[in-house]
Amino acid sequence: MLTRRALIASTAALAAGCSSLESAFSVPNQPRTIDLTWISEAYGGFRERGLGPNGLEETLKHIVAALEEDIENPNGPAKARYTLTSRFVRSENADPPLQSIDDVIAWYGGLEADLLSVPPFLAQLLGERGVILSLDQLVSADGSEFTDAIYPYLLDHFRSDGGLFALPVDAGPTMIHYNPRVLSQDDVSRINEGWHWDDMVEIAEKLTERDENGEVQRWGLITQHQGYWWALWQNEAELADPITNQCRLLEPAAIEALQFCHDLIHTHQVSPPVTSFDAWSAFQSGSWPPMFFSSVQGNWSSDNRWAALPRGKQHSVPVIGNMGIAITDRAQNTEAAFTALKGLVGVMQRFVEVPAQKEAITRLGDFRKTLLPAEIAAFQHSMEHGRAIPFSRAMWTAMRALEEGIVRGDDVLTAVNDACSSLQA
Repeated sequence: MLTRRALIASTAALAAGCSSLESAFSVPNQPRTIDLTWISEAYGGFRERGLGPNGLEETLKHIVAALEEDIENPNGPAKARYTLTSRFVRSENADPPLQSIDDVIAWYGGLEADLLSVPPFLAQLLGERGVILSLDQLVSADGSEFTDAIYPYLLDHFRSDGGLFALPVDAGPTMIHYNPRVLSQDDVSRINEGWHWDDMVEIAEKLTERDENGEVQRWGLITQHQGYWWALWQNEAELADPITNQCRLLEPAAIEALQFCHDLIHTHQVSPPVTSFDAWSAFQSGSWPPMFFSSVQGNWSSDNRWAALPRGKQHSVPVIGNMGIAITDRAQNTEAAFTALKGLVGVMQRFVEVPAQKEAITRLGDFRKTLLPAEIAAFQHSMEHGRAIPFSRAMWTAMRALEEGIVRGDDVLTAVNDACSSLQA
């Protein structure tokens, strides 16, 4: 029979790590540390990415290290008592190659992970198939403080009828990327002081260069990098009703917005006749337009700068979520995984081009030292007036029909009728 002194001594030895016995004899009131694994694929939204074949893997390790070093973070390993191991994978290296949606789902479902990085469309797909878990109950039990800190339209990107399947890390607002060496100082000031659609046309006309035969040698502008959502929304128009999917392109506001886009190509001739799917063919000659719409993923050129989109009838900026963190159905401890998920989302705000959290956007200048004050204001403005680009296949099919019709030079009503037909097919 153990004496009281012997019992105290043996307990102290266990607490000091002197015993070789496992957790079955853990010290009372000392919860076991939970081991978690985070798997991520290639991802273009990181602000700084290591070079070489192991560059992204090193980035993941730096993120985990930053989370570990923040010992006062309630969602970090030190306070929440978990360990986190990161791993980088490539689905294109799957053996055998992934040939179908079912292959993709099976491949992701076979990954041994607690946490998984996912883009929005993959989050919805894997969530609806049960590979990753709905976070709704965890979010509800946790309270809304953490999710309230994230722009709501980014949360919607990772939501479907089955629930919220990931928490967004970053965002890709559509902005103007412009070359200040080509624009006049007056035009740079106009862009940064709140320009409008007419200003964009006027500046683009000055920037477009033609030879003696009238052939364009350099386009002044390209706007269709991600379709014409910006034009519709800023003109208070919609492609379709979000509930019924009924086409709304025949409404006067939509016709007016699309006519403006048509005129950029065929009347003003300042933008190349290409769709968003082949927009980069306009750059094959090596002469990039001095202004082009783009989501923010990496620096296109260190010489170029960012500005907010010109304003139409209202401010509205198309935004796409790039990456979220999800909990897999294989997670052994979903509460610990959710805590680590929040820790990762928080610490990653300073590792990405554009953070998903409102507070992080207000401190963007602390994270991205190379941004000018006008650029920081443009990022903040863009996120404040952001709206999620839809992932509906039907809507994108209709948008593609619109783009193709406008590129061909069809009158806008014909392009709209084709788009409405494709939407209802």
